[in-house]
Amino acid sequence: MAKKTDDQLTIDQKMDKLDEIIEKMESDEVTLEESFNFYKEGVELLSSCNEAIDRVEKEVLKLSDSGETEPLEDME
Repeated sequence: MAKKTDDQLTIDQKMDKLDEIIEKMESDEVTLEESFNFYKEGVELLSSCNEAIDRVEKEVLKLSDSGETEPLEDME
């Protein structure tokens, strides 16, 4: 089975991966260079999570009184 890229992971999978990165960074055995690489990967994952959450929020629908779905009004 091919390894999924970060863009193919679900939000939950990305959050799990972020947790793993945090655990690795908290390890006393990680070099400064490794910490920097983990930090960079974590920032990219966090950005990807934020984009995915924004997409999901835009797709949220509400049910109207007539039983039909309509786009959620922009809350900004």
